[in-house]
Amino acid sequence: MTATSRDSRSARQITRKALPIEKANEHNGNKDANNDFLTTDLSPSDYPSAFRISVMLPSAGKLVAKLKKSTTTLNLYFNTNANLTAGALYEFHLLMHEGDTVNFQSDQNQNGFYLRVQEVAWAVH
Repeated sequence: MTATSRDSRSARQITRKALPIEKANEHNGNKDANNDFLTTDLSPSDYPSAFRISVMLPSAGKLVAKLKKSTTTLNLYFNTNANLTAGALYEFHLLMHEGDTVNFQSDQNQNGFYLRVQEVAWAVH
């Protein structure tokens, strides 16, 4: 069986979907309590997908995802709504669907936070 141009195009599409897409890259960020970490809310490039969130807060505090759909905002607290340990690295996943946008906040001032968000179109972990 010979590969056609359609086959190789499909293989590239599959490979691309399998690679994570960078959505946010904050290194040494500074935000006051209860303010969005990002200047623009994140939305999925494809759906359904998952956002892989890697975060370190320099001050112990709660991390909340402000998930918005239409006119409704839900506060989704990570780590069972308990404080994240200062200086510790955490990784979370958040399922994203059509029409979803998200931003992140902490209940404490965070000076020097680290936040990386990647979209994984095929939520393979």
